[in-house]
Amino acid sequence: ARLLAGEWDCLILDEPTNHLDLDAIGFLEETLARFPGGLAIVTHDRHVLDRVTNRVLEIDRGHAYLHIPAGENAGSGYAAYLAARAEREENSATAEQVRKNAAKKELAWLRRGAPARTAKPKARIAAAEALIANKPDGPARQGELGLDLGSKRLGSKGIEMLGVGFTWPDGHEVLHAFDHALEPGDRLGIVGPNGAGKSTLLDMIAGRLTPTVGTIDIGKTVLVGYYDQLGKELDLSKRVRDVVAGDKGSPSVEDLNLMKRFWFDGDAQFAPLSTLSGGERRRLQLLLTLIEQPNVLLLDEPTNDLDLDTLRALEDYLDDWPGIVVVVSHDRAFIDRTVEEILALDGEGGAALVPGGVATWLKQRSARTTTPRSAPNQRSSSTKPAKQKSSRSPSTLNRLIANVEKDMTKRTTRQTALYQDIADAGNDHKKLAALGEELAALQTTIESLETQWLELTEELGS
Repeated sequence: ARLLAGEWDCLILDEPTNHLDLDAIGFLEETLARFPGGLAIVTHDRHVLDRVTNRVLEIDRGHAYLHIPAGENAGSGYAAYLAARAEREENSATAEQVRKNAAKKELAWLRRGAPARTAKPKARIAAAEALIANKPDGPARQGELGLDLGSKRLGSKGIEMLGVGFTWPDGHEVLHAFDHALEPGDRLGIVGPNGAGKSTLLDMIAGRLTPTVGTIDIGKTVLVGYYDQLGKELDLSKRVRDVVAGDKGSPSVEDLNLMKRFWFDGDAQFAPLSTLSGGERRRLQLLLTLIEQPNVLLLDEPTNDLDLDTLRALEDYLDDWPGIVVVVSHDRAFIDRTVEEILALDGEGGAALVPGGVATWLKQRSARTTTPRSAPNQRSSSTKPAKQKSSRSPSTLNRLIANVEKDMTKRTTRQTALYQDIADAGNDHKKLAALGEELAALQTTIESLETQWLELTEELGS
């Protein structure tokens, strides 16, 4: 903020979105978009790149490539980078195939033997040897990132949160009477301002923190993999291969293959952790999380320090992952790609579930804050807005509707039980007060679920 308040000819920003919440990133984007001077920014946030840059400098294996959109309407610098990189990789693969075919023919010719005593064969031998030896630099990373390590079977019961709340010792309540069920296939994104309790909720699900009120019921088959911001406590003097091997002492064949799949090949396997970059440590942490084959993944700011190749590989992996995914992230591109429902925390104990991605949540929040209320005697317009076609598939909407209906059934069952508990409480005023508070929170949740159900069924009909 202090930097943006100054008057500069040029701004140089290194990963400015790390540790910022979505509102702060939105403000940063608006400020940078209006900035009249030069801007050099290093970031993994694709939304920011797309919004504020008009060219991208790519550094790959010691080479630098400048990508500039061709024409005023050709899109952002990030779009130009994606197109140019894809074309370069395709051309490189084609050229390498041509070289391999020519080298194969020349190698066969050499093996057949060539007549001596003439200059032409000697020149051809030299040319053939140069062709065979002239292997271009291979890709910096061989193959796709090998994230698919499998997962343990997840039964029908996942994670149920009933009346969960958490208050810090200083009295700050970050979550109040929250009810939600996570079931196989669920994709939940958690958003909110810094300090709203996003990581706290993940810590409670992972069992690192105990709710001050309410319960979290974990299914018997649940195996949680927690990719947190702090990372595992590792001995930085150890080598990558030693950390992956663990108690075995030396890595197995499977471990060696695994390290290669995670782009720790050759010398990188023998590198002490202290020499790894921040991105390489995060990639190693991801490996150590997935190697346990969890069926519930908790991802706390997974995009921090990960490069774009790793991010895209992680997104592709989560597309078909059968377990439960809960993501805390400020990266809108990552959330919109990986989740189907948003849990918005307001920092004052409140939590709201919003079907869809960040864009849907931001639109709803903006509508709540900007739409003027009608006067009491003012009639609303009878003209209904035209239905917009849903961007989500019918199968996704049907699954979300089924989840909401299950939640509603559970809540209404609990509501009936609460009515009976209140009737049985007699004159126990303390118990009646507690039951009344839970009932009020439960009724609010049921109303929210009914609204979600109506919105989803309307979206399915459109």
